[in-house]
Amino acid sequence: MKLVDRCSLKAQLLLIVFWTCTVILLLNGVLFAFYDLAQFRREKARELEVLGRVLAEHSVAPLVFQDAQAASEVLESVRSIPAVKIAALYTADGRLFAWSFGGASPTALPAQLPASGGDRETLRHVEPVHWEGQTQGYLYLQASLLGWRTRMKRYASVGGSVILLSLGVSIMLVALLQRRITRPLDHLRRVARSVAETHDYSVRVPVEGPVELRELAVTFNEMLTRVQEHQAVLVAAKEAAEEMARLKSTFLANMNHEIRTPLAGILGYAQILEEELNDPMHREMAQVIKQSGQRLLDTLDALLYMSCLEAGTVRVRHQDLDVVAATRAVVDELAPLARDKKLELTVQSSEPALIACVDEGLWERLVKNLVHNAIKFTEEGGVTVLLEGDAETVQLQVADTGIGIPEELQSVIFEEFKQASSGLSRDYEGSGLGLTIVQRIVRMLNGQIFVESQPGIGSIFTVIIPRCRFDAAATRATTNGMSQHQQV
Repeated sequence: MKLVDRCSLKAQLLLIVFWTCTVILLLNGVLFAFYDLAQFRREKARELEVLGRVLAEHSVAPLVFQDAQAASEVLESVRSIPAVKIAALYTADGRLFAWSFGGASPTALPAQLPASGGDRETLRHVEPVHWEGQTQGYLYLQASLLGWRTRMKRYASVGGSVILLSLGVSIMLVALLQRRITRPLDHLRRVARSVAETHDYSVRVPVEGPVELRELAVTFNEMLTRVQEHQAVLVAAKEAAEEMARLKSTFLANMNHEIRTPLAGILGYAQILEEELNDPMHREMAQVIKQSGQRLLDTLDALLYMSCLEAGTVRVRHQDLDVVAATRAVVDELAPLARDKKLELTVQSSEPALIACVDEGLWERLVKNLVHNAIKFTEEGGVTVLLEGDAETVQLQVADTGIGIPEELQSVIFEEFKQASSGLSRDYEGSGLGLTIVQRIVRMLNGQIFVESQPGIGSIFTVIIPRCRFDAAATRATTNGMSQHQQV
């Protein structure tokens, strides 16, 4: 059956019709043979019965006068009938009186009168010989049924020709008529393949063939129509989303200047007031103004950069960079924040210099976001930045002794505007975009990011990037998903 399943529908239809017709014709031939055998036996039995009556009438005198020679002459007349092999007369007490052989062996002649009947090859008939109401003897006739085999051979030769002719005509008719079934299915197959390859849902299947195939074609066309409608809706929604993204980018670009300009003035004058005011309360107010303005500026900067990442306007410029020196420079900028919280901020490296082919701006922002995030969520202890490298990769590890992240929230923190604590009751400020930006940058650098964290103990963020530039498409599969350490 597996071999048949590999054949086309046309071939399967031809095979089905061929085997069905063959079985039916052979079955009809076998049934006809049995019927003809029974009919042949009945005809031979009637012939023997009629022949027995005639011979019995002519055998009365030889039996009455006990004339064996006359009886033999009467029996010799059956030699002209090929089917009759033995003809014999028996006396009333069952003794053999006279006989004649029509090709049978003399040893086949029974010494005593047998009963009527037959087997597969012979048919026996016993006819009593009466005279004046008394039984004078019995006429025994034995006929051969082998003539039926000869007739069956003749029938088989003719029937075989008829079967072959019938099969040939059936195959020709099926070959002509199967197109009404296979052609609609072939159209459906070609249209389905075309849709799968080209995604063109405007094509339609011709409605033709039997009722079931027409209904299938209509249903398939309706499905294509609905898919086409949904596709149009999705395209419209995609265009609307792209337009909204463009409007958002334009809005943020315009607001960048409108917000940064007054913020620069606010921060500048707050700095002056903080330096010039002598009153501690007034100086504290100036510090609050400065901190709030700086917080607003950082939020604006994160939003704008995230918008640029989403719009795809950030270009990666690979160049040889000493990541140790670049990391130390960023950490030095954030050192005042750590000192204000009385935290120990250290940088450790396995080598004095680690050269990698990366984008300097992206690397600095990556380090800044990770270290700033670690400082923000650490109240006591410290933050350690560790750099290691091998022949193929550079590894950046930022470890802190902060509040930690529950395991069920370790995947959430990389989503936009998400923090482990959220809502109005959250304990830490921030837009929730820092780690999202880190994740995007790591992907742009064809790297991987992992996180290990335990609440109350601290967190370790590990970033691994290739030291040399290579095709991003070849490693895209390694930059998606998260491992036991929450690979992103």
